[in-house]
Amino acid sequence: MIRLPSISLPVSLLIALLSVGAAVGAVLATPRIMAVASPPSLDETIPRQFGDWKEKSSPYVQVALATGDEPNMEQPYDQILMRTYVNSKGQTVMLALAWGRQQQDVKVHRPDLCYLVQGYKIASLESTAFAAKAGTGDPVYGKHMLATSNSGDEAVSYWIRVGNLYSDDPLAARFYIFREGLAGRVPDGILVRASQRVNDAQDAQQAWPLLDSFLMELASVVPAPSRDLMIR
Repeated sequence: MIRLPSISLPVSLLIALLSVGAAVGAVLATPRIMAVASPPSLDETIPRQFGDWKEKSSPYVQVALATGDEPNMEQPYDQILMRTYVNSKGQTVMLALAWGRQQQDVKVHRPDLCYLVQGYKIASLESTAFAAKAGTGDPVYGKHMLATSNSGDEAVSYWIRVGNLYSDDPLAARFYIFREGLAGRVPDGILVRASQRVNDAQDAQQAWPLLDSFLMELASVVPAPSRDLMIR
């Protein structure tokens, strides 16, 4: 009888790890299905006027959409839109959209981090549920944030969508991206942010409902392909 050579436990574990790694690598090397093959132009499809809102020029520079502070750093987004709108009451809202085609890693930057690296302090950050998506009973989950600085305070409403996931939890997003990758899909992602200059926390309490309403009204009037980028 031929006796097979014995294999030590460490070697067995190494072989198992290499086998698993090879299997995962083979899966990750398979062709990917992009969530959005032909994205619409946000600049062309996001209306400059809707309802009681219209675009206005503003001398105020919005907080950047990335966490790096180098002027020539590579942006993690394929499309960026930043505008300011005003209504008939003189209320001003700053809109920022940042969309990325491939979220093979978490590329959408969290606003609380972006504001921090640009000199703000985060006075409050709370989860919120925006109005239900049109045609469904599912809410859009996002955040209300109050950011303060010597140059002024901002109330911010935002959500982050990665594929069909609404979350700014990096671990949850990475797990979702991993599961999508195993299924051969590469999700897209977007940051939808509206902000308003405020004097204090009391002002912010009044600003957030306005910002929420602005975002949901905007999502309801954009063409369907662009709405699908904002809300899915």
